Amino acid sequence: MVISILTRKTRIKDRDLWEAALGKVLPKINGLLQGEAEFVSVQYAWGAEDNGEFAQITTWKTLDGCRAYVRGGGAATVATLEDAAVPTASHPDGAWVRKTFEALA
Repeated sequence: MVISILTRKTRIKDRDLWEAALGKVLPKINGLLQGEAEFVSVQYAWGAEDNGEFAQITTWKTLDGCRAYVRGGGAATVATLEDAAVPTASHPDGAWVRKTFEALA
């Protein structure tokens, strides 16, 4: 399994507002992700320091499946939906960072 963690900060600093805004687009995001080859799951996490940071954590069957999602435009489509719902913080706080890991069996 491959886990991809995308982090960024949003302008929204209140967790309840973030959850409500993200919740409006999650059905569409889930639908897009489920259409991706080798997609397993998605989870969102709110930063423990309550500073607007959050993570999108996706799990994939293989690294190639994750790469296809990122390079094939699926990730950009999901990012557009996310950013419309929970706008990215101003530069430099709004930097998007993706890290990918292979999970232990």
